[in-house]
Amino acid sequence: MIYLMLYFLVGGLSSCAFFGYWWLYKDRVENPASLKLMLIRATAYIFVWPVLYWKWLKSQDKTRFITHPDFVLPELSPANAEAVKLNAQKAALKAQKVQQEWEAFVDALPQCGSHIMYKGTDIYGERLNGRFIFETADLLPVLFDAMHPEPFDIDEGRDIDETDVQALNVRNELNEWINTNRKAVKQEHYIHRWLRTYDPALYVCNVVPNSFDRFEYIASEMIEAGKGQAHCKSCNTVYDASDIKAVDGGQGSWIFGELYCPKEHLLARRKKIHFMGAIQN
Repeated sequence: MIYLMLYFLVGGLSSCAFFGYWWLYKDRVENPASLKLMLIRATAYIFVWPVLYWKWLKSQDKTRFITHPDFVLPELSPANAEAVKLNAQKAALKAQKVQQEWEAFVDALPQCGSHIMYKGTDIYGERLNGRFIFETADLLPVLFDAMHPEPFDIDEGRDIDETDVQALNVRNELNEWINTNRKAVKQEHYIHRWLRTYDPALYVCNVVPNSFDRFEYIASEMIEAGKGQAHCKSCNTVYDASDIKAVDGGQGSWIFGELYCPKEHLLARRKKIHFMGAIQN
């Protein structure tokens, strides 16, 4: 017990001396530690004062004990070429497997008939009261355009300093990356793969599978273009696309695209834009 009391007595005296050292020299050093930080350090050294003396004896710069620690970026180790190559191969194999699974799923679906029905959903996939019916022939051009977007230019319409070679290279690389990703195989490709099997003489109405969750964007584009019909289960009425109201709604940092029947029943809602707010201090 005596040894324990002696240990903490030395720790307390060391902590006070340590705090006094900061108080005397805090105006003579750059970036002095705050009072809060020094109180935390002094309290800690009551319990681990041997560490204080060990660091003090080893350190050439004694002011580091009373200043804010400098943040030093960790040194980046050079990339392992073999590891990078292996990761790229794994990613390619995974993408190939996903594509094969999608193609097998689509090829197992029944042949498309003359019409397609999409059941309206909310932002998290909940079923709503809207049932949208489209002619398959009208859907194919919309899917084709989604699969073949026009080239994107991040600096289109802006004055560019053609002498700034570095800026031009960055812009070109960014445009190439964006356009490459826009042309990548996405769900729209598999929806198109299914729709193009349709037979106009087959007068049936196929229901869009739940797996095609991006069909909500296609359905909204069709309705806003005045194509198709919508059945509101709440009204038990079929409306032409021109009667459906397309509005933008908001919740938090999200902007939603919403479709309503003439009697204000929500038929479908999808996410459109997400605003990232600044972090508040």
